[in-house]
Amino acid sequence: MIMQKIKSMCLIIVGSMIFLGCQSQNMPSMPWQRSQNTHPPVELLDDTPTGTPAPPVQEGLGLSPTQRFKDVPLPDGVRADNDRSYIYEDATLEIGRMVYTSRSSVNELAQFYIQQCPAAGWTLDRVLQAEGAHLHFSKPGKRLEVIIRSLGVGRSQELILHLTPDRRGMN
Repeated sequence: MIMQKIKSMCLIIVGSMIFLGCQSQNMPSMPWQRSQNTHPPVELLDDTPTGTPAPPVQEGLGLSPTQRFKDVPLPDGVRADNDRSYIYEDATLEIGRMVYTSRSSVNELAQFYIQQCPAAGWTLDRVLQAEGAHLHFSKPGKRLEVIIRSLGVGRSQELILHLTPDRRGMN
């Protein structure tokens, strides 16, 4: 008798889990899921330590007049690390890993790319904020990964721009 009740309860639990796990076009998504039409957030978390007053809001970083690739924005005031960078260009292909250092904060650099890349035709695909910021952009035939991380308290930030071709959907 007790075994039958346990089996019945197990069937109810399993059935509920299956029902909740299945979603159709008519069912709303779970709270932690995004609809496919949404984009990543356009503002990252504040990177100032707790209890420290936030710095005054400013207009943001300016665009450098010396961009390596015409459609990859570069903030003004960054310093190139040519020993850790590589670039390949020909008539139909651009590939590069450009490494820079900057005195700007991780959040300032991330906001620069969130604001400037769409103006250059890039679409923000995803954002990962962990140990700095990782931003992924795309445009037809190209992908751009922006990695920003702190080099330590009182030191510069590292900015890595990874430009690669995107051959998905191309034949």
